[in-house]
Order: sequence, then C-alpha cells, then structure tokens
Amino acid sequence: MNPAPIRTIKSEKIHDQVYEQLRALLLDGHWQPGEKIPSEAELCRLTGVSRVSVRTALKSLIAQGFLVSRQGEGTFVVDVSVDMNMDLLVPIIGLDKKSILEVLEFRKILEVGLIPLLFDNLSSEDLDYLEKNVEDLERTPEEQIEAITELDLAFHKKLCLISGNSLIIKVNQILSDLFQKSMQDVVIALGNQTGRIYHRRIFEAMRRGDQEQTAAILQEHIENTIHSIRPATLRRELGST
Repeated sequence: MNPAPIRTIKSEKIHDQVYEQLRALLLDGHWQPGEKIPSEAELCRLTGVSRVSVRTALKSLIAQGFLVSRQGEGTFVVDVSVDMNMDLLVPIIGLDKKSILEVLEFRKILEVGLIPLLFDNLSSEDLDYLEKNVEDLERTPEEQIEAITELDLAFHKKLCLISGNSLIIKVNQILSDLFQKSMQDVVIALGNQTGRIYHRRIFEAMRRGDQEQTAAILQEHIENTIHSIRPATLRRELGST
C-alpha cells in the first residue's frame, strides 16, 4: 500500500478538515474497497492533530457508509458495489463521454422545468448573487479550470435553491459531486467562452422578468453543450468498433 498523500491540518475546524481530506482520498480511490486504512494513531501522526479530531472525522465517514469499523481489526473501506446508498454511489461513478451526456440531459429536464418556481421566488438578493457570479466568471482566466467549474456550478445550484423546492434542492445536493465531475470535463473539452455568454444572457432575461426567454436560453445553453460533446462521443464509439 502506497503512503497516503495526507497533508498537515490547519487549526480551524480541525475535525472537518480531517473529514474532508479523508473523504477526498476515498472518492479518488486511494484506498480500495475492503482495504484497511491507517490506524487512528497513524492518522494523528500524518495530520498532526489530536485523536479526538481524527476519531470524530472517522465516525462521520462510518455513519455515511464510506467506512466500516471492525473491533480488534481496524477501519476498512466499504465495498460500495453492494451498497445502494445514493449519496455514496454517485460521487464514485466514473464519467465517460456518454455519462456526461446523460448528466447534461438530466440537468436540462431539471433546470428548465424549475423556471416557473424560480420566478415565483426570485428576489433582488438572488439577482445580486447571480450578477456577481456572472461577473466573476467573466473575469476568470480561461486556464483556471477549477475556478471556472466552481463558478459555473454555483450559478446552476443557485437556480435550484431559488426554486424553494426541497426535493429539487436535495437531488441537486446528492448529485453535486457527479455534476462537478461532468462540469469540469465539459470546461476542459469546450473552454469557457460559451458558458460566459449563456450565463450572462440567462441572468439578463431573469432581470427583465422574462420567464419564457429565461427558459428558452437555459435550454439552448444545455442543448448547445450536448451537441458539442456528442460528436466526440460518436467518434469514440466508432473507433472502438
């Protein structure tokens, strides 16, 4: 087993930092299903924090189904192939081009469908948030893929939050890691110019109070991305036959 690339923990919210770091390693597949992770004592040594902080983080990961503790043996990675917990399965799904298309198609159905709810609940504070998001995206250099991905996701997440529908919000939360993986692949493949243009157009339509145009532009935005991704998918599939 290769040493885990664990970093020294900062002082604020220590157990949360331990949790996020271990969770990221689990999602990245650093430890395989069934594999024993380092002991509490070893994790304390690697992170430089107390056993209480490490133990609290491990308890959270166990409660969420990422890990299982076996008395006298240690803590092991759960085999998610037999665990149908959606919150755990979705972030670990590997995305190919076909998967990205399916995510985009799902997002089109979800986000375009929530537009009437969005206009029922839209406030000036929501518009201020979206305007700043659009401006930040327009100012972000093209090579900053992670920053672009976060801003793009935040824009679409905000649309779900404005809807006020608890089920839509929960689904968006459950699928957030899946959306992030697909969004980053889209940004890498297509760049950010199109996203900047469409987000500005969507925001301006919302600010005008034009519900029909907002829905039309949002649908066009996602369909444009689908059509740009699909040729690469077809070429890959033809090349494998």
